Amino acid sequence: MAQRQSGGAGGGTGGGAPEGSAITGRASFDEVVSRLSSGYRSIGDMVYEVLRQALLSGAFAPGEHLRQEALATAIGVSRLPVRAALLRLDAEGLVEFHPRRGAVVKTLTAEQLVEIYELRDLLETHALRKSMKTMTADRIASLRRNAELLDSEEEGEGFLDVRVRFYRELYDAERNPRLVELIEDLRSSVGRYLLGWRVSGSRSHHGRHTTLVDHVERGDVEKAETALHDHLREVSEGVAKILSGESDREPDSEFPA
Repeated sequence: MAQRQSGGAGGGTGGGAPEGSAITGRASFDEVVSRLSSGYRSIGDMVYEVLRQALLSGAFAPGEHLRQEALATAIGVSRLPVRAALLRLDAEGLVEFHPRRGAVVKTLTAEQLVEIYELRDLLETHALRKSMKTMTADRIASLRRNAELLDSEEEGEGFLDVRVRFYRELYDAERNPRLVELIEDLRSSVGRYLLGWRVSGSRSHHGRHTTLVDHVERGDVEKAETALHDHLREVSEGVAKILSGESDREPDSEFPA
């Protein structure tokens, strides 16, 4: 982890993205630059962290070409640390760096999507079974409160916050921290491709969370697992349509994956 010091790096942010660049109009990237462009020991660490956070937060679209010169101007540094950062991000699997063509934001293939949701199904049904063995009345009450919020709330930042609380409680993150961490990592590996999208007229969360809590409260492991499995299958099919361009979903807020 980079040690921080007071003061900026590279002479400030250099303003927003230059007109005509690959990042024109992406206010979220400017926000990341503004938030992270000062306080790092080295310019290289700062540039790497800015680009990494921008990628993880969806500031760049999958398949988007990242122009080193435009990025350097937006951050307020030379091209050298940008190139070095992109090479690091290539090693992490966030971008694909081509010596002659530059860097491109990595996309999610159909095969990778299938693998991710197969792993999620295995891990989440295991977590559910394990958690139900030690379920308490207090946890059921907490789950029901959050389930009712999820089933009545539109997608967006508030929805995502409640969803995190719900699933951490459902899978008993206190007793199973590593298991829940793995599940959340898999969810995030897909979620960053879906920033800005929602499901129009989807039945993906209307009543689903409350029904799942009903099964859990009754101790019906089979029905609880089936409900969870069906949800993950539905979500994976919806995500596949979004990534293939076959969906009629419109940009608005985040898909409840």
